[in-house]
Amino acid sequence: MNEDTEKTAPTRTYRSPLRVDAARRTREAIRSAAGDLFRERGYVGTTVRHVAERAGVAMRTVSAVFAGGKSELFHAAFDAAGALPEIVLEVPRDPAGDEADVVLDHLVWQATEIHENTGRLVLAAVESSGADEEMARFASEHAVETATNAMTIAEGLAASDMLRWDVTVQHAADVLYTVVSPQVHDLLRRQCNWDTVAYRNWVKSTIRSSLLQ
Repeated sequence: MNEDTEKTAPTRTYRSPLRVDAARRTREAIRSAAGDLFRERGYVGTTVRHVAERAGVAMRTVSAVFAGGKSELFHAAFDAAGALPEIVLEVPRDPAGDEADVVLDHLVWQATEIHENTGRLVLAAVESSGADEEMARFASEHAVETATNAMTIAEGLAASDMLRWDVTVQHAADVLYTVVSPQVHDLLRRQCNWDTVAYRNWVKSTIRSSLLQ
């Protein structure tokens, strides 16, 4: 083997499965700690030091794993919380229910699962939007996305002739945007101490009585 060949020969790399698994678990522990703290203390009230202490790691470890700092921690926590299973959970159905019941059951069930996992994080961003530019951007984009989803659902209800004759698509979208919101969910679930069953039943009955035939 000549000298040139020796110089250009590729270097073998080895990644220990145990080390890779440890790195994954460390990342998950940091992300989970950050999510819990953002829910408890808000975005502004949470520091990288708080996250490190809760996760049981050094601050330099948090900085190495999440080089983007607190913003990256927030987005990682939100993405993980919002990663609902693709398999649709079996929704309890009333055998005597009509097509509207089926639609509302799925809508309310999905909305509840999302808010139970991500609602407090969204509110943390909203509450911090006046003090942090990134959180203001996130809160604004989330509001636009939520309004778009509400309009899509309202249009679907109208296309299926489920809306009352005196309810416009825009009005339906506004009601959906308000009733199925993280703010209302937090008010009823956390501040009024409603359980999920009471919350789901209220959302379903409110939408039905306000919008549907």
